Amino acid sequence: MRFLIGLLLGVAMGAAVGLLVAPQPGSETRRALRERVRRGGEEIDDLEETV
Repeated sequence: MRFLIGLLLGVAMGAAVGLLVAPQPGSETRRALRERVRRGGEEIDDLEETV
């Protein structure tokens, strides 16, 4: 379980850093971040259903 939490945190942090240093306007960065957070929530829901 600790591994899974660490993995999820690492993925989230990597995605956030990648978005913050991406060469695009702030509005597009915020839109992309919202979309990734939404998808991440869906993935967590899917994971809960399988466990």
